[in-house]
Amino acid sequence: MSTFKQFLYKIFSGLEAQEQREEDYLAQSVDAADLERRIHELEYGGADHAAFPSHTTSSQVPTWGPLW
Repeated sequence: MSTFKQFLYKIFSGLEAQEQREEDYLAQSVDAADLERRIHELEYGGADHAAFPSHTTSSQVPTWGPLW
C-alpha cells in the first residue's frame, strides 16, 4: 500500500505545481484583456491552435475560429 500512496502523492503534487505555475502566469497579466488572452491560451493550448475572437475587418485574419 505504501507504493500506491507514493504514486498518488506524485500525481497530485504534480497537479498542484502545475496549478501554481498557471496561477502565477495569470497573476502577471497587466489588464483584463491580457488576463483573458492568457486564460484562453491556457484553455486552448496557445494562440496557434485556436483563433482568439477579434474584432477586425481584415480578410487575412479570421474573426472567429473553432473552439476545438
